[in-house]
Parts: sequence; structure tokens; C-alpha cells
Amino acid sequence: MPTFEVQVALATSAEALFDFLVRPTNLSRIMPPSTPVEVLEAPERLELGSRLVVDLDGFGPTQRLTYEVTGFVESETFTETMVEGPLGAWEHCRTISGAGAMVELVERVTFEPPEGLAGLLLSRSRIESSLETSFAFRHRRLRELLEGE
Repeated sequence: MPTFEVQVALATSAEALFDFLVRPTNLSRIMPPSTPVEVLEAPERLELGSRLVVDLDGFGPTQRLTYEVTGFVESETFTETMVEGPLGAWEHCRTISGAGAMVELVERVTFEPPEGLAGLLLSRSRIESSLETSFAFRHRRLRELLEGE
């Protein structure tokens, strides 16, 4: 399966960054305008076993996606695995390292494009291009929102 990985250094604490990332209401604050997301079902704060249901735009018709948190270590890492959606597979792992006022966030996405006609529209190269653009935007927004605190 293809893997996309990116990292960013942020002037914030691991606890503050982790708490921000595991609150689904913050997702819309860091998503690019070209791929808006609406959280339909989610707990206030994710934990192991939580489910997150979102509508995502930007790839043709609105896509309904359901994720389950399949890995979770407080203030260090969590993984969301797509359990329903258009792709063959999707796993997004976030890992935070460092201490004090400077941390590094590593985001690793492993995915499988859909098969059939949908795979022509959501090809590996289109998914990777979208991930590059999306994560660059997300990381700029994380700096704006968290480094000022």
C-alpha cells in the first residue's frame, strides 16, 4: 500500500497539540477550503475505539467517511482507520515527539485507492497530490492556532 509521511515542528507542548488533534470539532479549523469537512458523529474527545463520521467535499460528490480510533497513547500517538468510505484502505497515524515548548508531529497515511471507475478518479497520484496540499495547509493552521498560545 502507498504511504505518505510528513512532519512539522511546532512551538507548543505535546499535551496541547495532542488535545487539539483528538477533538473532532477542531478538524474543520485546519482543513483547507478546497476540501471542507463536516463532522456528523463524534465524541467530544477521541479515545481508543471511538468512531468519527464525516462528510468530505472536494472529490466530486460528497463522500461519507467513517473512521475508528485503532491506536491511542495519550499525548503521544493515535491512529484512525477508515472502516467505511470510498477508498480500498486508509490509516492515518499521528505521532508527537519532543518535550517542553517544541515538539515534532509526524503524520503517516497508508492508503489504497479504490478499484474500478472510482480508481480512475481517485488515483494514487491524485491522492498523494491532495495529501501534500492538504497537510501543508493543515500544518500552517496548526502553527497559527497553537503557537500563539
